[in-house]
Amino acid sequence: MPTLWIIESTYLKGGDELAAVTPRHRAWLDQHYRTGVFLTSGRKLDGTGGILVAQAEGQDELEAIFRDDPFVLEGCSTYSYTAFTPVKRGRALELEGVALVE
Repeated sequence: MPTLWIIESTYLKGGDELAAVTPRHRAWLDQHYRTGVFLTSGRKLDGTGGILVAQAEGQDELEAIFRDDPFVLEGCSTYSYTAFTPVKRGRALELEGVALVE
């Protein structure tokens, strides 16, 4: 069964500073969507950060990926990592070894 991760960012900067780095951050995200590590992401509704769901073997792997995030490099965000093992899924998500509820 895969290990999934809820990764929560907390913005350290806002406004124009964050907006200036966002295009590079989104390009960085795209790179990791293409590898299959990132599954979905977006900003929190309260505007204080974001949430990302990833599939990875361990936190060390994720921390190595996030070291190159423009938000980290420019001091715009910090991240926390929470691992979980999925046991059920809906049709919208394909995860090998995780039971489909129909």
